[in-house]
This record gives sequence, structure tokens and C-alpha cells, in this order.
Amino acid sequence: MESKYSEYTREQLLKRIAELESQSAAKRNDTDNTEELKHKKPKKQGKNRPFDMTKYTKRKIALRVAYIGWNYIGFASQQDPERIPTIEDMLFKALKECKLVAEIDDSIDYTRCGRTDRGVSGLGQVIALWVRSKKLTSDPSPDLLPAEQEFPYVDTLNRMLPPDIRVLAWAPVPEDFSARYHCTSRTYKYFFSRGKMDIEKMRQGCKYFEGEHDFRNFCKMDPAKNIQSYDRHILSMTVRPVDHTQTAHIGDGTDFYEVELKGTAFLWHQVRYMMSVLFLVGQGLEPPETIRDVLDIEKVPSKPDFPMASDLPLVLYDCEFKDIEWFYSFKASTYDPFPSSLRIYLHYNELWNVQMIRSLTYQYYLTKVGSFPAVMPDKSAKTILDLVKERESDWSDGAALIPLGAGKETRVNKYKPVLLRPRCDSDQLKKEKYEVRKKRKLDAQEETQS
Repeated sequence: MESKYSEYTREQLLKRIAELESQSAAKRNDTDNTEELKHKKPKKQGKNRPFDMTKYTKRKIALRVAYIGWNYIGFASQQDPERIPTIEDMLFKALKECKLVAEIDDSIDYTRCGRTDRGVSGLGQVIALWVRSKKLTSDPSPDLLPAEQEFPYVDTLNRMLPPDIRVLAWAPVPEDFSARYHCTSRTYKYFFSRGKMDIEKMRQGCKYFEGEHDFRNFCKMDPAKNIQSYDRHILSMTVRPVDHTQTAHIGDGTDFYEVELKGTAFLWHQVRYMMSVLFLVGQGLEPPETIRDVLDIEKVPSKPDFPMASDLPLVLYDCEFKDIEWFYSFKASTYDPFPSSLRIYLHYNELWNVQMIRSLTYQYYLTKVGSFPAVMPDKSAKTILDLVKERESDWSDGAALIPLGAGKETRVNKYKPVLLRPRCDSDQLKKEKYEVRKKRKLDAQEETQS
């Protein structure tokens, strides 16, 4: 029988021989690899052992926390971090990821100094809880570890926290320490641009807030909490220019001021309601004595209808405690070329640069639009900046501008004084209505179950 290769040329035969040799060598390699795999011991799969918290002792510590609250629904957790993100949710997540706590439950005895509202920031917030110590349970010594031998709590947590939340310091505290009840004072700052507000009148109004008063007309009531006393003590309240801002070239009234108020404790939304009426005083719509009158519960037994000021400019600036030693760096008493506080400073310096660039961009937009022309009733021309400089607190048609903070204003055609406005329900009436609603709900549940 004639071979299929009989018509191949010499070159074609050599090429075919090379192909067959290559295929034969590949088959031999596959066979060798198979035999090698048969005799090769399989690698042991690594097992992720669960972290054993019982090997470590625990200690009670306080953490000083700073946060920019603009992207969060307040400080306190609402138990729904995906839908309602809070600063506390981020802290709890970091504490668990760092294996400093096993679970967020009653065993950690968690307390916070205060609950800031949605959008409010904090520089001096303090929390306290039991966390894992570096000291092993096998260590026979009864003493706690010195701060420099402990975990670097500040650095460890900051690596896990989002950029707008930072732990500034930690402190060893007694076992019975409460961040809420052991706090001696809380200080807030509220920033605002002056506009046409009379700063001296605002300072007069602040004096009426100082001292111990019933602040039920300057807060949001929650009958479910059944608050028995609305008395709060304002230790000091001042109005002063903000340092390091130069905005006079942008327009009249663009210079910034801050209200700093220090008190032993505060009610829900108290500071923002106080600022709302203080703005009315500064705008000349209310005399400073209105604050005195609204604080008089016999004269004004329930809150008049006025809005809250904006949350954006409010910062929980400081919380004070007695006999607490804060540690701001891991090596507090020895030289450290790159301490924790320097890392935090550089972090905020980067964030500050970003915000300053945004601020400068807006400033140029303001000055550019401020140079645009506007035709007046007598056909003369002025710039928009000229109009802004001439604008008074009320318009020529009798309308009034009411500042709400953060550059926001509301315009009303006819201003009604605070003392003449409709009143909210009294505290007692709100509690009675709440009990009726609660009883109705319980009755409905019982009917459903039966």
C-alpha cells in the first residue's frame, strides 16, 4: 500500500518528523507530571483560627473622639448603619475589627459624653468602655499595664476609621467611670457670618442665657423620655470674631464670628434653638429681653413657634473631666520622631487644604458675580456687590430676613414677634397625649393577638 508520505518532499518530511518528535516529548512530560502528582503529598490547607479574646485581660478606658458630622445622621447609633449611618456605628465597627471588643453589648459598659444631632461635628467628644488590654491573663501581676506598654489605641483605631473620624487620645479611667455623668462641662461653638447683625445686641442676649434656667422653650421635647427637669446651667456664653479669616474684600458683613457657650449639660436641640432666637436679636427683629421672657416659664409656659438654626456650623468643642490624664501618643514620655498627634495633624492638614481650595474657588465666584451690573429704578447702574453692601435687614417692601445660620435665610412678608406667635403643647400635655397613643397602640396589639 502506498504511504501517504510518498509524495512529500525532503523538506516536508523533515518538518513532519520534527512535529511528531515534539508531540512525543509533550506526552512524556504529561506522564511524568502525573506520576509526580500521585506521589506528592497534598499541602495542608491553612485554617483561620478564631481570635481568642480570653487570653487577654480587659481595662476601662476613655477615648477622645473628633469627627466631621456633615455626612452622618448624628453621633448615636440607630442600629441600622447601612440606612442610617452614624459616627458611633463607625467607632463600633473599628473597635470590633481591631479585636478590642468582641461584641457591642452591655459587657463593655459603653457610655458617651453627649448625643450630637445630624450634621453636627465634634472635636471634644468622649466615650468610655471596657477594651482588650495587651496584658495576658497568664500574667500574675494585679496591676494594669503602664500606658506606654499598652496597645497603641489611637493609631490602631485610626487605621480602621474613615477619614472624617479620628481618635485624638486615650486615658485609663476607673471601673465606675461614665463619660456622661462624670463630665463637668461641655463647650459648644457655633460659627456665623455677621451680615447686618448687631453683635453688641447679641452679646446682651447671651447674658440672659447665662446661669441656671428652665430651657423647655429652647429645646425639642420628647415625651417618651419623660424628662422631669428642664433646668440647665449655662456657665458662660460669648460672641467674638473668628481668628485667621480675611473676608472683608468679598463684601460687607462677610466677616465670621463664633458663639462659644459652656454648660454642665444640654437638652435635645437646645443650642440650635438658642442660636435661632439670638439671630433674631442680632437682626434687630427682637430685643435682647425676648430671651429673658421666653426663659420665664410662668410668663411663657410653652414654646413659641420658631425654627432651629442650621446644624452645619455647630461643633461640640470640648468636654471636661476631673483627674483624667490623656495620652496623645503611644510613646508619651520618650522621643518619637513621628508621634500619633503628628499623623493626625498631617491628616487634618490635608483635609483643610482640600476645603480651603473649595472655599477659595467659591470666593472667586462671589467676587466675579459681585462685579456684574444691576439696573436701578432711576436707570443708573450699580454692581451686585454695591447692592449687597447697601442691603439692610429688612427690604423696602417691609419684608424681613431671618438668618438661620450657614448662610441660609428665610424671608417673611410680615414679621410676627416671638412672644405673639402660636405656642406648642406644654410638656404636661405632650406627655398626656403620648400616654394616650401608647395605650391605644397596646390595645390594638392585644386585639390582634386575640
